[in-house]
Amino acid sequence: MIYMYYTLGEKIRGLRLRDKRSLKDESLLLNVSMNSLYRWEHDLVIPRKPMLMRICEYHNVTMEWLVSEATKIPSMVDEEEDKLLGLYKRLPSPVKYKVLGYVERMCVEEAKGEYNRTFRKDPGM
Repeated sequence: MIYMYYTLGEKIRGLRLRDKRSLKDESLLLNVSMNSLYRWEHDLVIPRKPMLMRICEYHNVTMEWLVSEATKIPSMVDEEEDKLLGLYKRLPSPVKYKVLGYVERMCVEEAKGEYNRTFRKDPGM
């Protein structure tokens, strides 16, 4: 079995994506700038305790779960996906952010029913 470990920023981002909110919508909900939310999600800055409490309240999670050092979660990832994750982890950070942005757009489009499963080259990548 493969286990995934999630940082605080990954958990914050995961909660936002789980609830199908854009960066803008989530920042409005939490009453913070999009830049602040982006920096939290990418583990560049840690939100202060009152904001962590607000995030927990809005997303119905415990503070203990949110701030635990790393959450070990069993994953249903197969060997091919595990290889892709290994490649992704070796990418330089700027490229990782581009990949994450592309995947996030695909997820939002898919949730809206607009995603065309054919590959579309992103001019920014």
